[in-house]
Amino acid sequence: MSVRRWGAVAMALAIAAAAATAPSAAAAQDFSADGPLWYLDAMKIQAIHDAGITGDGVTVAVFDAALDPEVSTLEGADIEVRQAEGCPDPLSGNRDDFEGLKHGTSVTSLIVGNGTSDSGAGPVGIAPDVRILYYGILQDSCEGDTFPAALDDAVAQGADIVTMSGGLNRLADELSQDSVDSVAAALREGVLVVAGLPNRDTVWEFVTTTINGVVNVASVDASAQAATQLDGSAMVNEDVDIVAPGIDVAGLGFDQTWGMSAWSGNSAATPIVASLLALAKQKWPDASGSQLLQSMIRNTGSTPHELQWSDTFGHGIINATRLVQEDPTQYPDENPLFKDDQSPSFEEVFSATGTEPTGEPSAEDGSGPGALPWMLGGGAVIVIAVAATAILIGRKKSGGRADV
Repeated sequence: MSVRRWGAVAMALAIAAAAATAPSAAAAQDFSADGPLWYLDAMKIQAIHDAGITGDGVTVAVFDAALDPEVSTLEGADIEVRQAEGCPDPLSGNRDDFEGLKHGTSVTSLIVGNGTSDSGAGPVGIAPDVRILYYGILQDSCEGDTFPAALDDAVAQGADIVTMSGGLNRLADELSQDSVDSVAAALREGVLVVAGLPNRDTVWEFVTTTINGVVNVASVDASAQAATQLDGSAMVNEDVDIVAPGIDVAGLGFDQTWGMSAWSGNSAATPIVASLLALAKQKWPDASGSQLLQSMIRNTGSTPHELQWSDTFGHGIINATRLVQEDPTQYPDENPLFKDDQSPSFEEVFSATGTEPTGEPSAEDGSGPGALPWMLGGGAVIVIAVAATAILIGRKKSGGRADV
C-alpha cells in the first residue's frame, strides 16, 4: 500500500497507538431511534447552529444529477444552477421522475434543507446558509467527460468546497489527465474537493478516487458501524480518508413521494462532510483549505489521539464539534491527502505557489481510528471550456454515470 506523506517512524508509532487505543464500535451510542434525522443528534448539529455557525459566507458546489428545486425542503435556499455544456438542464425533468431527481435533491437537502417536506418533517441541512452552485454533470444523458470543465467553472465562480456524490466510471488503471489538472488547479486555489467512494468492490472507480488531494468519503450508521457490502462483508477501500453518517439518513423521493424518506450510501455521507468543512471554514476564515483538512483528520472521534488510518474508517469518523472548536491554524499548511504513487504530485500542485512540504505526517496504514464519535460534543480566475448560464433559486435569489 502506498503512503500518504508519512515518515516510516511516524507511521509505526501511529499504528501502535491505534492498536492500543481503538475501542469497539459497540461502545458507541446508537442513535437509530431518532429515525432518518439521527445524524443531527449524533453530531450535535443544533448546538453548532445555535452558536451562529451555519455556513454563512461559504460557497459549496454540488456535482450531481437532476434537481427539483421546488420541493418544500429547499424553499429559501440560496441555489444557483450552472448549465454545463454536454448536459441537459438539471431543472428540466418532470417532478414525477423520482428516480432522476431523488439523488441530487437529497444530496442538496443534506446541505441546505430547512427541515420540512411534503410529509411534514424533512431533511435538515448541516450548513443551511451556504451558497450552492449546482452542476448536473452526473445525469445519465450527459456526454463526454464533464468533470474537469465543471470543476474549473466552480473555482472561477468562487466555490470554496466542491462535493460530488458519484462519478464518471472508469477502469481502475485509467485516469483522465484533464481531471487531474483541474483538481490540481482547484487545490492550488485553496478549493476543497470532497467525493464519495463506490459503495461496493468493483473493477470500476470514480474519476476522483485516485486523484491526490481529494477527500474520499465512506459511510457509517447510527451506531457508528461502517457500511457493509451486499453480502455483509466489510466495505474496505485503500483510498478512504474519512467516514460520516450515511446509512438511513434523511432524503427525498426514495419512497416515490416528496415526503421525507431514508436513504443510504457514501452519497449521503459526502455532502455531510462537505457541509461540516463549510461550518469550519465559516468559524475559522483565516485557515487555509489544507489546514481545514489537517484539522478534520486530526480531530476525528471523541477524544484527542495520534493520527491513524484504516481501510474501513480512513482517519476516523468526522467529529463536527471538534472540527469547529479546534483552531486549524495550529496545523501545517499542507494538504495531507497525497500518496506517492498517485497524481498529481504534491510538488506539481504547490511548487508554483512557493509552498514547501513541512515533513508532517498525514496518515496511513491498517489500524482502526483511535476513537468513535457518537460521544461527540460532535479565487483566482481560471479560463474555462464550458458554456455556463445561471439559473437562480431561493433565499437570496429566486432560483454511463453512477451514484454512490
